[in-house]
Amino acid sequence: MSMNRINRIVLSTIAFLALQANAGETVVEKRTSAAPRFTLEQAILTALQQNPSILIARQEIERTKGLFIEVRAAALPQVNATAQFQDLDPHLSHVSTGNQNTISGQVFSNVGAERTYSLEIAVNQVIFSGGRVPGQISSASFQRDNSYYSFRNAIDLIVATVRQQFYLVLLDRALIGVQEESVRLLQSQLQDQQNRFEAGTVPRFNVLQAQVALSNQIPQLITAQNNYRISQLQLAKTLG
Repeated sequence: MSMNRINRIVLSTIAFLALQANAGETVVEKRTSAAPRFTLEQAILTALQQNPSILIARQEIERTKGLFIEVRAAALPQVNATAQFQDLDPHLSHVSTGNQNTISGQVFSNVGAERTYSLEIAVNQVIFSGGRVPGQISSASFQRDNSYYSFRNAIDLIVATVRQQFYLVLLDRALIGVQEESVRLLQSQLQDQQNRFEAGTVPRFNVLQAQVALSNQIPQLITAQNNYRISQLQLAKTLG
């Protein structure tokens, strides 16, 4: 009688652990089923729009394009224009022997009018710089082209990574189902051996063997659940 009580306690403990593992996965499955379906194409598109590596590569393209335009502008002609216009009041003129008024430090009188125009245009261009300007242009052009290649490499790498991680999520989710089926099968076998032992048709060794098999299977289910969560987090990190 004491032996049967011990077996029932062990069986209850193993069943409780299995239920806890199944409960955790049931919550995950409910959340997954409630969430909208996320396809591989959507995952790739999201990564191309939000992945930090791709965003940095795209910003590098804009930076090198601006640098190339700035350096190339140094070799182009620089045109500077300056214009001045001065119009004096027709009632004011330079000082005469009549009444005098002082305006801005100059003396005027109420005679005549005066207008002055001034226009200055200057064109500057680097004729010789010892190869400095052409070298800067070549360097900026190389950086611009290199940024395009880096951007393309970043896209290829992210697309390949998303594909791998996406299928890994599907694989880990399928492995959870496999482990759950194994746990349920071993639970059924343990219950069957327990009933047979209580009926006296099998020795206690069969019950212990079934208990050990179930105890070894439950950690594999927990590991599969953890791997599934980790693969989801890795994919989410890649998506940005």
